[in-house]
Amino acid sequence: MIYIAAAIIVIVGTVLVSRLLSGHKVEDGVLVIKTGNLETFIPMNEIVEVFEMDEMSENASFFEKYIVRPYVKKERIAVYTRSNVSYFFILRDPDRLVKSVKAQNPNVYIKAKVI
Repeated sequence: MIYIAAAIIVIVGTVLVSRLLSGHKVEDGVLVIKTGNLETFIPMNEIVEVFEMDEMSENASFFEKYIVRPYVKKERIAVYTRSNVSYFFILRDPDRLVKSVKAQNPNVYIKAKVI
């Protein structure tokens, strides 16, 4: 019984830590986005366009529409680069990412939120 409780605590702790450590930062002209265990490095001078997407499937379940969606508040972000590479992220605070990218590189095109 104690082993089950310890395993649950470890799993919950791991999930919480990964959520707390997810995010982004700008270091030496490189946008670093961390989601879970993965880090993605995108040079700021390569970024051409950034936009938020907040769409829900037409056939989403009741649980997703009314229980998960209002409380989770994760939004999708797309980043396009000059080298024709697209990045897609799901973040808690995409507005902060958009503002920091625009502050570092004013030439980046910021598209209005796609609904």
